[in-house]
Amino acid sequence: MNTTAPRTPSASVPSPSLLLEIALAASHLAAEYLRGLDRDGLDREYKTSSHDIVTEHDRASEEIIVAELRRLLPGARIVGEEGGERPAEVPAASAGDAAGAAAGGQVSFYVDPIDGTSNFAAGLPLFCISIGVAVDDELVAGVIDAPILGQVFAAADGEATLNGRVLRPRATHDAADALVLSGFPGQRLGTRFPDFAAGAQRRLEDGVSCVRHLGSAALELAYVAAGWADATSLGTINSWDIAAGFHILRRAGGSVRTWPGEAGEQRPDHLQPAYVACTGQERLAVLDELHEELQELRDSQQ
Repeated sequence: MNTTAPRTPSASVPSPSLLLEIALAASHLAAEYLRGLDRDGLDREYKTSSHDIVTEHDRASEEIIVAELRRLLPGARIVGEEGGERPAEVPAASAGDAAGAAAGGQVSFYVDPIDGTSNFAAGLPLFCISIGVAVDDELVAGVIDAPILGQVFAAADGEATLNGRVLRPRATHDAADALVLSGFPGQRLGTRFPDFAAGAQRRLEDGVSCVRHLGSAALELAYVAAGWADATSLGTINSWDIAAGFHILRRAGGSVRTWPGEAGEQRPDHLQPAYVACTGQERLAVLDELHEELQELRDSQQ
């Protein structure tokens, strides 16, 4: 389990507020593109399975974001869902003072150009652009933009906001009154650990007031940050899905716990594959306990 809190980056790297401005500029361009599309009858491709799809617009959105990030901060590293890792185009110290050159640390943008692609392709509005920003593996800024819903969640080193309105901290409800947004344990864990997954789903549904699954990890984190739900959780995830959401949720007063999964080694939270995030510092025991059991299962197979 990892509970390490972010530290403040050194003065020689771009300020968190400047990095957030850069991320917002890139997400805004992609949001404008996605809002202008006719989403009836979109073609889709399968990446790993029918549960993991991609459209041409995922790639186009990512290219729009990458081009803007490159223009504004060419010394940054970009990790995108579709394009993988793109190293800095120029050495950090040469990126230019106007762009806030990262002379004392590596800036990384974690980009999901459309989180919730299945929703997007089906015509549902529950999808978003997610851009998380880290300096030397410490999250410092994030933006989650749901273009059809008109919701922009953002945070740097100040308070988290929704469309400019501050998200105030809220306590996590007791389990009997708690709403959980989650697809945990999900199809992948169901295939790998069928007995655990079947029992875990029943225990979660019996242990809280209700469980809903939105189909977008980033939006689920944003909605927990807003206090519209009490917790969210997944057992397999990628950094571009949760980097922005983790930062926004913490700046809104929430708490995150992560587990190392099958890698078996502790890494920064946004690089861990399993997590439970709550709207307040209070935890939902049933979710934490299920993840402890899942980690024990994974450890036993190493």
